[in-house]
Amino acid sequence: MALSASPAPATPDATGARVIDTEEDIPRGRSPQTAGERPDFSPKARATRAAPFGSLAGVSPPPQRPSGRGRQPKPPSEREWDRAAVLEARPAGLHPAMISDGGGLPFAPGALAGAPAPLDPLDPAVAALAAHLAARPKAKPSRLPWRRTVTAPATIPGLEGWRLLARTDDEALFGRGLPPALMTVAVSKDARRGSWAYAAHSAGRPLRATRDGIRASSWRLDPTREPEPGETQLRVLVTEQTFAGGQRATGRVLAPDVYADEHELVLTMFVTPRPGYQPGSRNPETPVRVALAEPLGNRRVIDGALMRFAAPVASTPATANDAKPGAQGAGVPDGTPPAR
Repeated sequence: MALSASPAPATPDATGARVIDTEEDIPRGRSPQTAGERPDFSPKARATRAAPFGSLAGVSPPPQRPSGRGRQPKPPSEREWDRAAVLEARPAGLHPAMISDGGGLPFAPGALAGAPAPLDPLDPAVAALAAHLAARPKAKPSRLPWRRTVTAPATIPGLEGWRLLARTDDEALFGRGLPPALMTVAVSKDARRGSWAYAAHSAGRPLRATRDGIRASSWRLDPTREPEPGETQLRVLVTEQTFAGGQRATGRVLAPDVYADEHELVLTMFVTPRPGYQPGSRNPETPVRVALAEPLGNRRVIDGALMRFAAPVASTPATANDAKPGAQGAGVPDGTPPAR
């Protein structure tokens, strides 16, 4: 039975909070030399020092990081698991009703299907989008005489290829392209002036399942034990995808969504964000127990936080198989959220 593993990378949410997404640089090691000794680079000396092919002999190991940031988090103790909250899973469909890249309003996955409908340039929200696309930062003149000539762009990007993904009375989200190269631009209406203006944009961000305005958080199974087929409870470590000041999400993990068929169980976790400003510290994992309606069996457990989309297929009529796992469609979820 394959198990889901590590969480996915994170992204900013619609409220402005940002998901933790760090990459640590590992310093390269140096070969130590004896004090006062001059290195001998002659061919004979190099041949003597050369290690056999396919061997790491003679290569000094990289220095160990003294800090604890690069270490794997310590798994919760059995006492912590006994105190962990028990959440009743809610039945849900294979595909989430709403998704979001954190750059604006959540939208239905079907908004990406088919060819984009033409946008009305007289719409104030569309006009705000066009103004943002036409704007270009002015290049600073160079001090070098042969670089002082600035060439203006040959064309100004228009509205071709852009579509409306979601809209309310005072917000709108437009998109261009399809995942994983989806670009979005959010515009908003000023309540006092009544005018529309650019608010935010994103490009190529992961699309997360969204429920009641909350984007899904990633999770992994307890690494210290493998669930048995007869179990009706899963031990899950949840990593909140928004900043939380480096605090656990104890008491804020909501009842998860679960989809189960004969072969797989897709579990989607949600965490209520902390109010107010939160420092950008790494979020620790929060242990929770998820109660299932029936034994797990031999199902493959999958994290449903992130959506994966099938590659577009031209001139392919929709069939009943499009909603099944692995089916291909133009901009339609392929039914298989990525396994961790």
